[in-house]
Amino acid sequence: MRWLINSIHVLALLCALSIPVAIFNGTLFSWHPTLMALAFLGLMAEGVVTSIMFRSKDGQDRVHAIQRHLIWQALGFVCLLGGFYAIYQNKARLSILPPFSYHFKSVHAKFGLATFIFGIIAPLGGLISFRRLGLLKKFPEKYQARIKWAHRNVGLLTWLLAVVTIQLALTHPAVWKGALSRCWQAGVGLLGAAILALAARTRQGKGRGGSVLPMYGIVFAADETKAS
Repeated sequence: MRWLINSIHVLALLCALSIPVAIFNGTLFSWHPTLMALAFLGLMAEGVVTSIMFRSKDGQDRVHAIQRHLIWQALGFVCLLGGFYAIYQNKARLSILPPFSYHFKSVHAKFGLATFIFGIIAPLGGLISFRRLGLLKKFPEKYQARIKWAHRNVGLLTWLLAVVTIQLALTHPAVWKGALSRCWQAGVGLLGAAILALAARTRQGKGRGGSVLPMYGIVFAADETKAS
C-alpha cells in the first residue's frame, strides 16, 4: 500500500502546483483555478488520505493524525472560499445582467456549486465529529459512530465531486493549454482513482477485522468511537 500512498502524494503535488504556475496571471479570474487546484488537488487530497490512514491508528498517533487532517482541511477550506469568491466576483464585474442571472449556467458551474455546498457541509460534520470540541458527546452514543461514518463519506464524496468539476473545467478555453491540459486531465483522473483505491483497500481491511453497524451494514474499527 505504501507505493499507492506515495503515488497519491506525487500526483497531488504535481497537479496542485503545476496548474497555478501555468494559469495564474494576476487577474481576478486566474485566482479561481489557482485556489481551487490548491484546495482540492493539494491540501484536501492530503487531508482525505490522512483521514483514510488514521483509522488504523490508536492512541496519540491517531490523535496527531486527526489534528493533521484538521489542518489540511482547514487550509483547503480557506482556498475553497477564496476560489469561489474570485469566480463569483469576476462574473459580477463582467456582466451587465441582473445579479444571479449570470451565475451557475454551465455544467462546470453547476457541479462547482454542488461541490461548494458539500464543501461547506463536510467541515461542519468534521467539527461535530472532533471529540475535543465536545459536540459529538451531545448526541446519544448509539448515533456517534453513524455521525462519524456520515462525515467520512460526505467528505470523500465532496472531494470526488471536486475532481469531476475540475475535469470539466480543464477543457474550458480560458484554461486550456493543449497537451499540458491533457496531462492535467490524466493526472487528476489518476489521483481520483488512486484515492478511491486506497479507500477501498482500507475498508476491505476493516471488513476482515472490524465490526458491523447493525441495520446499516457499515463496517468500522472496534476503536472507532474511542480516540478522536
